This record gives sequence, structure tokens and C-alpha cells, in this order.
Amino acid sequence: MSNSIEEGVVVMRVPLAAVAAAFGVGIGMAWWLRPSLPLLIGFIGAVFLCMQSCRLPSAANLCLIGLVVAIGVLRAGCDAQIPSGSIQPLLAADPKPIFCDGVLVSDVEWTKPLHGPARRRAWFHVTRIRQYDDWIPACGRLLVHLPAIGQGFAYGDRVRIHGSVRAPRAEASSRFDEARWLWVNDACGVLNVSGATGIVQLGSSNDLWSRYRRWIAGFRQQLRETGRLVTGPEEGAYLEALLLGEGRGIPSELADLFRRTGTIHILVVSGFQVGLVGLIGFTLLSLLRIPRAVRILLVGAGLILYCSLTGANAPILRATVTGVLLCVGWYRGQGVSPLNSLAAAAVLILFFQPKALADASFQLSFAAVIGLLTLTPWCARKWFGKPSPVPQETVLPVWIQSAHRWIIQSLAASCGAWCAVTPVAAWHFHQITPVALLANLVVVPLSSLLIVTGFLLYLTAWISPALTGPCAASFQALTLGLSAVVRWAAHLPGASWSW
Repeated sequence: MSNSIEEGVVVMRVPLAAVAAAFGVGIGMAWWLRPSLPLLIGFIGAVFLCMQSCRLPSAANLCLIGLVVAIGVLRAGCDAQIPSGSIQPLLAADPKPIFCDGVLVSDVEWTKPLHGPARRRAWFHVTRIRQYDDWIPACGRLLVHLPAIGQGFAYGDRVRIHGSVRAPRAEASSRFDEARWLWVNDACGVLNVSGATGIVQLGSSNDLWSRYRRWIAGFRQQLRETGRLVTGPEEGAYLEALLLGEGRGIPSELADLFRRTGTIHILVVSGFQVGLVGLIGFTLLSLLRIPRAVRILLVGAGLILYCSLTGANAPILRATVTGVLLCVGWYRGQGVSPLNSLAAAAVLILFFQPKALADASFQLSFAAVIGLLTLTPWCARKWFGKPSPVPQETVLPVWIQSAHRWIIQSLAASCGAWCAVTPVAAWHFHQITPVALLANLVVVPLSSLLIVTGFLLYLTAWISPALTGPCAASFQALTLGLSAVVRWAAHLPGASWSW
């Protein structure tokens, strides 16, 4: 972007993408370099002095970028502070008994560990613990494992727990880094409840946010039951993964095939679902003759509601922030740059959740979109070139020309996204999937049809259950085709390399 000097004042214009990158660099510096507070204050003072004295736009922009880096360091440093009364210093690798009170700060979900039966888990915020018959204030976030049977719990429930607590530990037989995963989720340990009688409900929070979260959880459970009722257990698992962001119902063998073919991303709710929700909302509201301003407001609210419904993970947050910014731009009658909206989404997410920068889903989501926006045009030009001119005496049907353009654009998009996400996937999962370049050309269109059919299925089930038959049959046929394609691609020679 251009810079200018008006009446001796430097007008600084820095691309929003550079601001997002600088903010991320600052967060990374806070984690790895751990600068002291006096050094950081001195650096910020020096940057302000330079900004006041310099008259060159490039130097002023460089100082502004340095200031954003310092803000990132401060934000990550504040996030890393251990508050007084934290239970983190009390934790050890060996489990130790504990009595504690606290609040469930997430929905209770089922999980299937590597070894052992399925169990329930939730995030738990400790408010006090018992020591020597006295209750003392405490704080800390723990992952609590609940018994498979017993009382049902929900977000905002105040509970008393008797169990065993431990610090995160590494398993020699697994690549799963429990300590890093808990750290990303702001937790410091694991709490296992001592049987069905080890947890007692003390009450529920009745504030507006807690009631909203409980309503969302109930609505999501209703959608799960509806999907499995009209499609069956296996197809219902696909429906939950594609539209609700819950992939735990997918069989582990099938999920491993998606992972080996580099197509596991379709089992995560992302930008396509958000865009489809926005398109459906605009279409229905336009048919109802809703005023334009009200229509945009309702679509933005619908996107936020869908984000809450699907768990608000990194990909859905990115797409939701981008969609809301697009609605704001339409309301003001202005265009929105895709790269700027992506950068704004990154800054907002990292400001409220700095540790999201270390999350694999955050990195993969933003890398994929950056690859689509920046590398896809380059791949189309450099690797596939321009279509050779057709002699005038040769007249190709329109559908052949359209198919040719679609193939070129699809290959370029697949290459751009693959080149961007491969280094991230190799770092986190120790795997490279060359077959993803071709598998995504078939899997992505199939998953798109599945998503559209799934939305229609939920819509028809809401209007009249008798209308769900054709949608359910189409969804089942598409899931069979998708599973067959993934199995075939996973067994191709050189489909994936693991180490």
C-alpha cells in the first residue's frame, strides 16, 4: 500500500496482513525468547522515539510493525502469567487425591481414548480446594474425565469433585503430546473423577451466556438425534462431522484413511459451510422481501449462531469473522479484500486466544486459505500455463471449454492449498500425502454435495419428516461414494509417507 507525507506529517499505511504477521511474530517471541519486562518497555520507548523523529514513510512503517510485535509480546506475556492461588504448582506426574469445587466451562462430550472404553470429558475451572478440612480459594483449568454413567451435566454447572489430579505426561508409545495440547487449551492438568459418586452438582449458573450455551447444546443434541434417525448411525456420523463439526462418530479406521489421503479437512466445519449458511440465509430473506439492512444483520447473526453451534474452533472462527466482515462491508456499500479479512480474523482470534497460534487446526486453516489466495494463481500460470489457442476452424462445444477451465482451476487450487498446508502437516503429524493433489479433486466436490444435501435434510426434517426420504437416500449414496474414493486413494502406491 502507498505512503504519503502531508504537511510534514508521515501518513503510515501498513497492509493488514503485515500487521497480523507481526502480531503473530510477537506472540512467538514471547514464548521462545521470553524477554524481560524492562527490556520490552525500553524497546517500546525506542520505537515511539523513532516514530516521532523519522520523516521517511518506510521507516515509520517499520517502526509501526515493531510496535505491533511488541504488543504481541505483551499480550502473550500476560496470557502466560500464572495467577496467585493457581493449582499448577501442586500438580505432579503421579496422580494425587483432591477435593475441589468449580464450574464446568464447556459442554460434556464423549471421547474414545487410544486404550480403554469411551468416556465423557469436559473443561473444568477450579474455584477452591480442600486442604486439611479447610476450603481455600484456588484457580486453574483442568480436563476432567467423568464416569460413563451417572448424572448428566452441562455448561455452567457448579460441581464438587472427589478424584485424582495429575500434571500432563508423555506416553512413549504415542505421538500425542498431552502437555502441549493442554497448554494450547489453557489447562494445567487432568482430573479423573472417582466413580459415579465422585461428582456432585451444587447448582447451575443462570446468567444469559450460560443459558445460551445450554440451549445450543440441547439444539445440537436434537440435530444429532434427527440425523441419525433419518440416515442411520454411519451416515449420521458423516452428517455430524460435515455440518456440526463433530467427527468423533467416524470410525477410527475410516478417519485414518482420510488422514492418509490428506482429505481429513473435509470432516471439519470450515469456510464452505459458513458460506453456504450465508447464501441460504440471503436467498430465503430475499424471497421474503426483507429490507437489505435487516437482511444483512440477520445473516451476520445467523453466522455467529452457526459458529456457536459447531463448537467455535479455529477454522469456523476464521470463516465466521470473515463472513461478518463481509456483511459489514456490504452494509456500508464497500468491497472487502479477502486477504485483509483473513488478516483481521487472525488478529482477533490471536488477541483473545494467543495460544491458538500453536494449534495445528489454526495453522492448517489459515495456511490453506493463504495458499488458495496467493499460490493458486501462481500455480495456474507456472505449472499449467495458458490454454493453447484453438484454431479458428476448430469449434469446441461450450461444455468442453467449461470443463477444461474447471479442471485447470481445480488443479491449481489443489496444488496451491497442498503446497501451503504440507509443511504444517509434516511438522505436526509427521506425514506427507502426495495423493491429496488428486484425491481432493474428487473428494471436495463430493463433500460439497454432501453438505448441501445435509442442509436440505435438516430443513426438510424441520418442515415435514415425510419429505426427508429422497434427501436421506441421496446422502447415503454420496457417503458410500466418498468412502469408496478415500479407500481407493489410500491404497495407491506412494499415497502417503510417514515417519
